[in-house]
Amino acid sequence: MTVNRALALRLTSLLMKHKMSKYRLEKISGMSHSAMIHIFNEDYKDIKLSTVIRFARAFKMSLKEFLNDPLFENLDLEIE
Repeated sequence: MTVNRALALRLTSLLMKHKMSKYRLEKISGMSHSAMIHIFNEDYKDIKLSTVIRFARAFKMSLKEFLNDPLFENLDLEIE
């Protein structure tokens, strides 16, 4: 699994949990519409830490809380 796929899955899970739309996440996090499309379509090979921090803040979570998910514990996450 790629890092982008893990992030997209985590975001989808949190969106459902918080009953939030992708559009709302886009606005709260300050991410561009284009970047959101690329993340959810898993087009990126690498994700910047600053991007992950923006998403964590949008969900009012610490970075540790955001990354505390089995998706990110996979030692086989593909990094390029």
